[in-house]
Amino acid sequence: MNLTKSDFKVARTCPTKLYYKKLRYPSLNDDNPYLEFLADGGYMVEKMAKLLFPDGRELKDWENSEQAFKETGLALKTGDGTLFEATVLHKTLLARIDILCRESDTLKLIEVKSSSIYSDTDGLNPFRGKKGGISSEWLPYLEDVTFQTIVLRRAFPQFKVVPFLCVVDKAKSATANVTFDKFRLRRADDWRTSVEYLGDVEKLRKEHVLVIVDVSGEVEELKAEVEIAADKFAATLQSNPIDKIVPEIGKKCKSCEYRLPQEITVKNGFRECWGTLADPEPHALDLYRVDLVGGKNRDAVAELAAKGLARLADMPLELLSGVSAVRQHLQLKCTAAGREQVDPGLKNLLSSHPYPLQFIDFEGSRLAIPYHEGMHPYEQASFQWSCHTIRAPGAEIEHSEWLNTDDAFPNFEFARTLKNRIGNEGTVYIWSHYEVAILREIREQMAKYGKEEPDLAKWLDAMIADGNPRIVDLCALAKDHYFHPAMKGSLSIKYVLPAVWKTDANVRSNPLLQGYVRSDEQGNLLNPYATLPSLPIGNEEEVVKEGTGAMRVYQEMMFGRARLDASVRENYRKLLLQYCKLDTAAMVAIWMHWVNAGARTTGSATK
Repeated sequence: MNLTKSDFKVARTCPTKLYYKKLRYPSLNDDNPYLEFLADGGYMVEKMAKLLFPDGRELKDWENSEQAFKETGLALKTGDGTLFEATVLHKTLLARIDILCRESDTLKLIEVKSSSIYSDTDGLNPFRGKKGGISSEWLPYLEDVTFQTIVLRRAFPQFKVVPFLCVVDKAKSATANVTFDKFRLRRADDWRTSVEYLGDVEKLRKEHVLVIVDVSGEVEELKAEVEIAADKFAATLQSNPIDKIVPEIGKKCKSCEYRLPQEITVKNGFRECWGTLADPEPHALDLYRVDLVGGKNRDAVAELAAKGLARLADMPLELLSGVSAVRQHLQLKCTAAGREQVDPGLKNLLSSHPYPLQFIDFEGSRLAIPYHEGMHPYEQASFQWSCHTIRAPGAEIEHSEWLNTDDAFPNFEFARTLKNRIGNEGTVYIWSHYEVAILREIREQMAKYGKEEPDLAKWLDAMIADGNPRIVDLCALAKDHYFHPAMKGSLSIKYVLPAVWKTDANVRSNPLLQGYVRSDEQGNLLNPYATLPSLPIGNEEEVVKEGTGAMRVYQEMMFGRARLDASVRENYRKLLLQYCKLDTAAMVAIWMHWVNAGARTTGSATK
């Protein structure tokens, strides 16, 4: 069993995960839409990079690593040239190299990443911090290149190996040949993804948005440590069955992809690591900002586990300090009592906000390969907003929305239509800082693209001004004034809404929200996001329940094969509208519950 570069990357985050990965334990990443979305962007960047090498040829036979390695060796013997996906094998270390160029006795190893730098401001070496050390942000990528360099040097010691990172340069702007619509993803029956380029290749080679950086210095600095780690990890794979490196359990396990639901008892990696300490519900790992308990350099969860403890209630109160302590104390108190708590002052605070009340939510996307000509990599494209409005106390709740359907840069029309909807009066409720950040970026884009529209610019300036009293962050209010045990340690609206939904029958009976009242076959009340209907897309049914799904569906609607099919396009449009509408309806539901709860602590959290 070989240690691949992806195995090495996983093992560097937690050595025990190598065992679970190689034995194919189920993981929360298996069907993670966000990771799939990022991977799709990576495929496109890799395609662009390969197109820069007209002499390049793709090597195949990936299933048979030894045969693929032999083909790599034969290809290198033929002389200078460029290979794509070259397989390199030395004993039990295996690397598949994105781009491998032979120039006489030198091999240039080029690893392609969809991560980005800004060449105008990042200096001569964008992968190091101000003090000269390797940036923690770039360390995993540089260790990846180092691993490949080690394998390549061991396999072909007669060559000099020079490693490079090829990344996206945000200082460059997209031409007509570098936009998203010129790249078409194709998935084979075995789910392998390939990319077809539809533009002018010769122009792409002059207009691309990539930069290739020599990382020889970084690789040499990391080489000794990576060699030791790689050989250690590879050694665990040689016994039968393979060895599991003893886990070091602690606060880092909170976000482990092998932390599956408790009902999954077969091949549950988290349960194997923690044993019976995986059983408590709620768990110590569910504490809000558990990573800060006792200070950044202390692992309070590991200390508890060493004593045979893992319940949330076991967390020592004396360790709770700093900016998160109030929230942590509240969570422990309410969870122990099995009740939610609404700050007595929250109703008065909400009552002080002037009408009309506007609840807004945005959908947008940042891609390595921009949607439109003139955009920079990872520049925001805001394609949708939803707004629920309450004009006066007791007034009927209104809903309005906007979704871009034109093949044009959407941001200015996005802002213009939003301005016309929410105007200059009243309160604007958001959930987290995302909406203000987007409006700030659109204002900057107006200046960058020379958009002369004084009224819109003035409105945006007022909206993004520091301390603008119109903007009220409901997420911040939840953090400071509200807790429900069902939220565990999360402030995501995807956790807060279900908690409120099950607690407050008055909210569920509101005409705005009654359509989301559904139960499963056992009579359990469903999370409103689980009630969103799917629609036919080709031979399948699809539904959008989270932001990544919205980005993917928008891309398919605007730039995929569906763009020429009116019925599919219409169903995509409906999926986007119903999802974004629920996001702002969720905000209204939470606001209603807080107002209804008033100055009292409401009943059992298990209602």
